[in-house]
Amino acid sequence: MIAILQGIVMVALGVRGPDSLPGSREMLALCLVPWLAVTVLGYLMLLPGSAVFVLPVAAFELLLLLGYSRLIVSMADKPERWPQTLASLLGVQAIINALNLPLVYIATSQEQPGLLIQAAEYGFLAWWLLAMGNIFSAAIGRSLVVGMLLSVGHFIAYMILYVTLARFLGIPIGAS
Repeated sequence: MIAILQGIVMVALGVRGPDSLPGSREMLALCLVPWLAVTVLGYLMLLPGSAVFVLPVAAFELLLLLGYSRLIVSMADKPERWPQTLASLLGVQAIINALNLPLVYIATSQEQPGLLIQAAEYGFLAWWLLAMGNIFSAAIGRSLVVGMLLSVGHFIAYMILYVTLARFLGIPIGAS
């Protein structure tokens, strides 16, 4: 178990690629459970008045991550790499978001978070985008620049769809 956690941390730090993790169903479940717990907890902190919408928003985020990663490896004609890619994305995002939870708590408990907290949150976002770019580049056998473009593309799609979903569900955008 510790070896798997170390492997996920190494992928998060960009030392290893997603191929260093097993692509088994057990590994997917092992990464999905913490991802779900951290994601739901994060959304509960971000959307305290809209707790009923937390599960649909988390499900949306998961479906986007599933679909986007599947599309990327399929377009690169490497669908066999999808299980490892997905496990890496889920595991790395769970670790980064878990480390970011204290900042989310501090930021949501203040009316206006300070510059240092905002900078740290942007740092975690940059880390996630870089880690995702590294995972995508290794999964499709392309350069890190291509992986970063795919990572930013995912982030843009997520933001557009998140705002659309929030409006559809009646979640005030300022609250999220």
